[in-house]
Amino acid sequence: MNRKDRNIHHFLLAFLIVVGGYMAVSSGLDLAAANQKDLFSIDNQDIPVFMYISQLLIGFVSLFSGFMLWLRTPRAFSFSLFNAGLLMAFHLNNLGRAIYENPTEAIFMAVILIITLQSLPFLIRQNQRG
Repeated sequence: MNRKDRNIHHFLLAFLIVVGGYMAVSSGLDLAAANQKDLFSIDNQDIPVFMYISQLLIGFVSLFSGFMLWLRTPRAFSFSLFNAGLLMAFHLNNLGRAIYENPTEAIFMAVILIITLQSLPFLIRQNQRG
């Protein structure tokens, strides 16, 4: 791994840990603070509890992927590529809702999408090497 790849590796490691921690903590707090009646209400064909649980699980997968990159396990890049797909799917799915409900959250979601998309060539290249 050359210097440029190491820098991308370290940035991706920190990015996955920060994003995973943010997603897990924010959805955990939302689940804990939400009214039970509001969690299972159907708003625009959407049940909020499923969104919170999926955000919590993707947050834990991102944390796990970051720690796998930190430990440099053999399948860390494969799992990080899988995690990039999960992050993109979750944020693309919820970006429309965030634009209408909370535009500042949409900015962070767009930044996460851009960084995830830019990391795909590195992850694919590293995945094919190992």
